[in-house]
Amino acid sequence: MSFCWMLPQGDLQRITEQSRSAESYGFQSVLLINANEYLDPWIAAAYLAERTDRLRFLIAQNTSYILPTSAAKALSTLNLLTGGRADINVVTGSSAIEMGRMTKAASHEQRYERTREFVEIVERLQAGGAVSYAGSCFEVHQGELHPKPGSASSCGRIFISGSSPEAMRVAAAGGHHYLTYGHDYPVIGERLAAFRKQPRPSAERRQMCGIMIDIIARETTEAAWTEAERFFNGTSAVAKRTNRLFRNNCDAAGIQSYKSHYADPMAPISEHLWAGLVQLNTSNGFSIVGSYEEVRQSIRRFRELGVDFFIVSGLAGSEEQKRIGEYVLPYVIGPSESEELLAAGREEPPHGCGPAC
Repeated sequence: MSFCWMLPQGDLQRITEQSRSAESYGFQSVLLINANEYLDPWIAAAYLAERTDRLRFLIAQNTSYILPTSAAKALSTLNLLTGGRADINVVTGSSAIEMGRMTKAASHEQRYERTREFVEIVERLQAGGAVSYAGSCFEVHQGELHPKPGSASSCGRIFISGSSPEAMRVAAAGGHHYLTYGHDYPVIGERLAAFRKQPRPSAERRQMCGIMIDIIARETTEAAWTEAERFFNGTSAVAKRTNRLFRNNCDAAGIQSYKSHYADPMAPISEHLWAGLVQLNTSNGFSIVGSYEEVRQSIRRFRELGVDFFIVSGLAGSEEQKRIGEYVLPYVIGPSESEELLAAGREEPPHGCGPAC
């Protein structure tokens, strides 16, 4: 298993501190979000790379905001500057209103067609040589990638996010990791099973699977759920309504699947899982809530379903990263394994050699 810490919205000092501590706690990477309220992820990653030693950077990139040729060039340049420590998380977008603030918003189907072409072009550019491509969204005429990747490991892995059938088809056809929002265990099992059934261009292509999940871990079960309730009640009614309005105007399958959890936000959904986050956050809606050992058990249960990669957040408070780093990670990833992963600079070859999703 590999663990990535989701950097919060905040100033440069805060994300620098969290990146450094993520590295010290054994997280293999950090996620830099591509959203209007966040710093530019490419520039921020270059800055953070100078202040860390081995940490990898997962750069979220909405395919409606940048050309694939520009994204490939940025990824290749960042890997040159960092010694091959950068990957890209290709996201399609969930809200036409949000995207409309930055560009012309397209339909769900049009956005995934754009993402499919985006991934195809980036992969072909990374493979080397001149690329010509004529699609419905992008055209490239004898385009080449500069700087050229020095090796397969310096290309940067491609993560593809989404929960819809369109997202699964795109992820199965390209990329190295498939990502989906956290949910109840049966739902995650169903999503990964549906993803496994998608046709692949080659039997040798074996993508890894990941989820985004929040964690509230305390010494006891009672303390963890008390914190979850405090977190929920401490969020203003206006913020909850704004978040719900945002979700109601999203057409992303992963976010739409959270609607059934609006009614009773404090109800435990399954063992050690809480969906109250659907009213507090605009993306992932699930938290693992429990004692340190219960959180470890939940992570192992997701692992049994086929989850290899965890993007972890700790939205309830400023000390969540410390608790997860000290009381959870060392018990689900052995210290020696964590050190080996960081020392290697990447978790696996570009197309993966671990358990197939």
